[in-house]
Amino acid sequence: MLFPLSKLLEREDASLAPYATRSSASRGRQYPEGESEFRTPFQKDRDRILHTTASRRLEYMTQVFVNYEGD
Repeated sequence: MLFPLSKLLEREDASLAPYATRSSASRGRQYPEGESEFRTPFQKDRDRILHTTASRRLEYMTQVFVNYEGD
């Protein structure tokens, strides 16, 4: 289910610990890029990391990701 960015930021404020970093308090990006209406910059960065080739190679290593199939 997709939520608008404003709802995501509200949910982030309501659910994160007081000492957690909010995406709304970010200093921004070093290289500008377009804003998404459905994802925060932190979500975009997380997805970039998880979908890299290196991360996919480590997908079935139990030290990195929990894989419930097989083991």
